[in-house]
Amino acid sequence: MICCVTGHRPKGFPFPYGDGNSVLYEIYRNRLYKVVREMIGEGCTTFVSGMAQGVDLDFAEAVLYCREVDFGLEDSVKLEAVIPYPNQAKGWPYEYRDRYQSILLECDQKTLLSNAYHTNCFQLRNEYMVDRVDVVLAVWNGEKKGGTWNTIRYAQRRGKRIRYLLLSELMERVDPPHTLF
Repeated sequence: MICCVTGHRPKGFPFPYGDGNSVLYEIYRNRLYKVVREMIGEGCTTFVSGMAQGVDLDFAEAVLYCREVDFGLEDSVKLEAVIPYPNQAKGWPYEYRDRYQSILLECDQKTLLSNAYHTNCFQLRNEYMVDRVDVVLAVWNGEKKGGTWNTIRYAQRRGKRIRYLLLSELMERVDPPHTLF
């Protein structure tokens, strides 16, 4: 079974993304890791990431962690990076470029879709991934606009199984912050 991910970039999160002090971010990362573990347990052997900042990189890291640390399945669980155009990470903040390069080094397959940036390259990447897989993991903030929503709708039209990780549900599981004043 093959799975890809669609999800938000950091600005699409309903809580601070990547903040080491954010309880919600840690809950999200742990839940993403658990979902990947479950999918491996259900027979998913290949995972596909579009390598964008945010969910795509988090998903790829979760797959690498599961296959190397949790399961010792380096030979049976594969990770494919779908790169929309060369130098996708050029101009990104150092933290993201470093993560991107580290993940690429561990990928079993790198698929380059276009030789240059063009206005439709991200949509073509998303369609390529959906067409290639059996199941789409949608890490979604619930907004019916943007690239994640477009990919969900495309997957629905293609009759793909969609598994949701709803960011709003993660927020509901945390007690409201207590104030000291």
